[in-house]
Amino acid sequence: MSGIRVEDAGGAQASAKRFLAAQFGPKKVKEVSFSKAWYATGAQRDIWEVEGDAVVKTGWFSKETVHFKFQVDPITGNVIAFEI
Repeated sequence: MSGIRVEDAGGAQASAKRFLAAQFGPKKVKEVSFSKAWYATGAQRDIWEVEGDAVVKTGWFSKETVHFKFQVDPITGNVIAFEI
């Protein structure tokens, strides 16, 4: 998706914001707040894990708050797994 190497938590959060905009539409994502962002090492690969909430516009006057968890590849910056 982005092809940008993720060096820190801010880069992982930017990848998550880009993924949310692609998933819901850039004009529908109104507010994104992050609760956690951490680097996890594993036997197969290392990943950034990002967790938080997003306010998504669902209609003319309605909004919905969705909780999300993303796993971001630190080499490519792509979201490789997600839970919304």
